[in-house]
Amino acid sequence: MLLDRDLTPDLFDIALRIATSGEPWDQQRKLLTVALRDRVSAQEASGKTKKCLTRIWINPPRHAKPMICWATQHLDLSSDRRLFHLGALLATFPFAASVTAIIGRAIALEGRVEPLDVRRRAREQWGDKESVDVAARKVYTTLRAMGALRGGSRSALEASERLAVPAGLTLWLVHALLVGRGSSAIGLREIEAAPELFWASMSTPSDSYPLLQRHSEGLNRTVWSTC
Repeated sequence: MLLDRDLTPDLFDIALRIATSGEPWDQQRKLLTVALRDRVSAQEASGKTKKCLTRIWINPPRHAKPMICWATQHLDLSSDRRLFHLGALLATFPFAASVTAIIGRAIALEGRVEPLDVRRRAREQWGDKESVDVAARKVYTTLRAMGALRGGSRSALEASERLAVPAGLTLWLVHALLVGRGSSAIGLREIEAAPELFWASMSTPSDSYPLLQRHSEGLNRTVWSTC
């Protein structure tokens, strides 16, 4: 599924607040429509903006549901909700994870990336379609709105200051990375270089996260894998 709407911190916050309301799922969808009408048009409140936010926080895909549920129960781990929102975005929209990786790789190599190049590389991976071009733009404008990027209007995209990830949330973000990639395991050294997490300053992980397990492969490779 392509991300075809710009998302901002306040829109993410609305969806997360409703997801943690304790209301039944059908009622949450209705509450989201009502809440969004104060922020977007009535059409968007019941249409694509609602659909995107519902997928992220209220009714995530099956493979992402356990980690999204865990996040809603552990919001006390960080007061910076952007960490939760960005992780949830990577896990529920593989397209967004892919475009974020494109951006992260380019920034790691050159310190910046032109928006046109991001869209071109996205089309190479996902198909030479206008919808892919538009969706890639929505990904980097969302990352910019979340404080992960700066520039991009008439200039290159550059990384903003990295968001500090507390120890208790580090493995959750690693899990988001795995889900976004469609993978089941990742090496410890790979985590440090993951382009999807270019915006995160990761801490040494706490072992309290229940949905990943650590094991060793040989003498020099430590791996985190899904349970």
